[in-house]
Amino acid sequence: MNYKYFSGILFFLFISFSIMAQAPQGISYQAIAFDTNGDPIADGTVGVQISILDNSPTGTTVYSETHTPSTNSQGLFYLNIGEGSPSTGSFSSISWGENNKFLKVEIDPTGGTSYINSGTNQLMSVPYALFSENTNHDNLPPATGGDDTPKSATTPNGAMLVVYTSTNAYGFTINGNGNPNWYSTSISGTVIGAAAADDCIVVYTSTNAYGFMINGVGNPNWYSTSISGTPQGISPSSNNTIVVYTTTNAYGFTRNGNGNPNWYSTSISGTPKGITFGGNLVVYTTTNAYGFTINGQGNPNWYSTSISGTVIGASSVGERAVVYTSTNAYGFTINGNGNPNWYSTSMSGTPQGISPE
Repeated sequence: MNYKYFSGILFFLFISFSIMAQAPQGISYQAIAFDTNGDPIADGTVGVQISILDNSPTGTTVYSETHTPSTNSQGLFYLNIGEGSPSTGSFSSISWGENNKFLKVEIDPTGGTSYINSGTNQLMSVPYALFSENTNHDNLPPATGGDDTPKSATTPNGAMLVVYTSTNAYGFTINGNGNPNWYSTSISGTVIGAAAADDCIVVYTSTNAYGFMINGVGNPNWYSTSISGTPQGISPSSNNTIVVYTTTNAYGFTRNGNGNPNWYSTSISGTPKGITFGGNLVVYTTTNAYGFTINGQGNPNWYSTSISGTVIGASSVGERAVVYTSTNAYGFTINGNGNPNWYSTSMSGTPQGISPE
């Protein structure tokens, strides 16, 4: 997305934003500020006002806050939406699930409060951890915070439904013989939430993850794994695969080529930045990227690569995913022989964006 001051005072380029799953929750926002000559405002301070608008680009301001971030040598600055100085409303009380939400950005290039509107754009994808705090949705249920009020999750095709509490999860589906039934499991840890793919559902807590799936011979069951580190997020996929990731590890749940569901884990390095998903799923940090997929022989596994430069964002479509930084781009896919791998290229110039998912 490009934001421009039409008064000619400043050109402001939106780069990316991603969710911070740890409390206090917020949205990590990155941007580059340019002066009227098109040069980055290097090693300076800018004043920024962020507003969340309800329902339309001119809708009611449900929340606003101010920041005075410092720029680096390339004019890049960072801020966490939700951790600024509030001027309207409360970030924690935003009802993300009610109506569309729009992000309005205003900036003062001198670091003051004489803000100029740089543009308003719709938040096309509400970060899961924020959505789940204030919304009760079938596929993206809220964190329970330890209460015993039942929550639910449903696969997009309606083939499976899970009801879960602070101590148990109950899956309802039809087995390979056409017999409907309930399948239950006890759960440990503080429940955080759940996600659903085409034919599987995962409920995860502060210490464990529980996958509900039908195996290759038509028998539904629960499959659990313990998790280490502080949970950062979960992401559904359209390819019968779900990934949960923490500050130190990533856990993929899927069915292998023999039809056997299982969990597959990998340790991760660097500070987690986000996850992107399509046919393949990629978790990326400040220093590495980790792709999870099933190879041509039907074996699920993790594939990692180190990355250079400042991480800007990621995108995925079909069986391909890309993570890009200030200096490089890294593509993850499966070749014609069924072998997954990472493919990298160096980039010149200032990154401007990436094609959408």
